[in-house]
Amino acid sequence: MSDRASSDGPFTRWPGLLRLSLGVLLGPVVTLMNQQAIYAADTWACGHDAHATLHIIPFLALVVVVGTAWQSLRIWRWTDAQPEPRDEGVVFSRTRFLAVLGIAISVFCAVVIIAQWAGIGTFGACARA
Repeated sequence: MSDRASSDGPFTRWPGLLRLSLGVLLGPVVTLMNQQAIYAADTWACGHDAHATLHIIPFLALVVVVGTAWQSLRIWRWTDAQPEPRDEGVVFSRTRFLAVLGIAISVFCAVVIIAQWAGIGTFGACARA
C-alpha cells in the first residue's frame, strides 16, 4: 500500500491536481485574455500616443504561458523519473498524459501569443477599419 502511494505521488490530492489542471487550462485562458486586453488597450494607446505600452500585455501573457509549460515539463520529468507501478497505475498514467497535454497546449498557446504580438508590431495602435 505504501509503495502505491509513493508511486502516485502528490497528484492524488488538490495541490497536485491543481498543478495538472493549470498546465492544461491556464494557457488557453491567458491567450484569450491577451487578445481581449490588446483590443481593450488599443483605444487607450491610440488616444495617448503610447503604442509601445501595448507590448507589455503579450509579454506578460507569454511569461505566464511559458511558466505553465515549464511546470508541466517538471511534472512530466517527475513521472519519467518514477518507476512505473506494477498494478493499474491509473493515477500515474493520468498524470503523465496531462503533463504532456499541458506542455503541448502551452507551446501552442505561446505560438498564438507570439502571432498576436507580431500583429501589434506590424500595425499601428490607430490602424482600424
